[in-house]
Amino acid sequence: MHKRLIAPVLVAFILAGTRFPAVSARSFGDTLGTRYNDSFSYLSDRSIVQGYNDGTGRPHELVNRAEALKIVLEMQEASKAMVEWFSKHMPPMALFLDADQKAWYGPYLEAGFQEGVITGYDDRTFRPGNPLTVEEAITLLMRSQKATPAEQPFHSNSSLANQDGLWFSKHLSAAIAKNLVSSREVLRLNQYITRGQFFDIAYRLDVVKREGLAAFNRPEPVVQVASAPRPVAVVAPRPVAAANTAPRPVTPPPSPVNIAAAGDLAQYASDRYFSITIPALGIKDLLITHPADPFTSNGMLAPLKSGVGHLFSYPGNGGKILIYGHSSGYPWDVSKFTKIFRTVNKLNRGDKVYVTYNGNLYVYEVSYENAVPAKDTSAFSGAGEELILYTCWPPDSISQRYLIHAFPVKTVALR
Repeated sequence: MHKRLIAPVLVAFILAGTRFPAVSARSFGDTLGTRYNDSFSYLSDRSIVQGYNDGTGRPHELVNRAEALKIVLEMQEASKAMVEWFSKHMPPMALFLDADQKAWYGPYLEAGFQEGVITGYDDRTFRPGNPLTVEEAITLLMRSQKATPAEQPFHSNSSLANQDGLWFSKHLSAAIAKNLVSSREVLRLNQYITRGQFFDIAYRLDVVKREGLAAFNRPEPVVQVASAPRPVAVVAPRPVAAANTAPRPVTPPPSPVNIAAAGDLAQYASDRYFSITIPALGIKDLLITHPADPFTSNGMLAPLKSGVGHLFSYPGNGGKILIYGHSSGYPWDVSKFTKIFRTVNKLNRGDKVYVTYNGNLYVYEVSYENAVPAKDTSAFSGAGEELILYTCWPPDSISQRYLIHAFPVKTVALR
């Protein structure tokens, strides 16, 4: 991927709900006929949610921490006013080590911290581009509107566990009591939440608060594909000790990886948290990094200094996993990663791609490849897990993008 590509193309993919002009209500083509159409339309009417430039809402993609914070603060007039004030009076020093005071989300971090909605992680980071787990999302929503008794601010650490249960227990119970989780939705704790799922809870919470309801009482939306309501709204994980009740961390955990557990596949496994191996291209244990700031060109380029970058879903989560890398660069750039995807077109159908992520080895098999116009983003929507290798094409040009499409065939636990 050529360095001049990032700003006009990749950044556009992940800026939903930030600075783009609002898409008119009820115009999200990919939410029509789904159970998320009411929530997208409602939040769009209130200018809280905006769509992508192609008129989609992408309800099945993950929502990141910065976007979620923006939505919950936009739902309250007082918080919106505080965000507006901070946009004109930004402190010179950032609250978090990975925060950019000039980024669009800067005022939201300041207002969220001031409101007691967020505190960040123990390492003084906020990780704005990382996805939210179900319990983080519900806690963020409930605390932002003070829909549960005041406790400590939104956090993702086991130190918040208390004698009444897990750190998120009260918020989860309150959300269920208020019927904020659709009976047709199954949310699993410790799993990432999608845009549609998050927006639906936000919509229900806002209706409850604005109409003074004890619980959300509007009828469930009618969808084009009929499906029976599920009996359980939120599925809890198996009981764990209080010391381990924090949501699964997004950064590498301290426990070692037992690569030997992969058996014959051990040669393709890694002790890294997130890496990729492509034997057919001679790529071994290449670091994959989700950009800490996926909202600027510099932020998107940062991971490419040490390997390849990542957007959208994660392995094992059932969505589109985009791994992007350079195919060319400037003549004076001699970095070993500048042309890492230059020969990606040599991959053939049936070739394997191995991704180590969070203690698991995910095996994908190449199915097909194609070159598309630079602005074509159609490959990043739709259901089903798919690994997409992405780079500029042809080499030394930015006129097209080359995509390798691979699908999951096996998963091996390394812990």
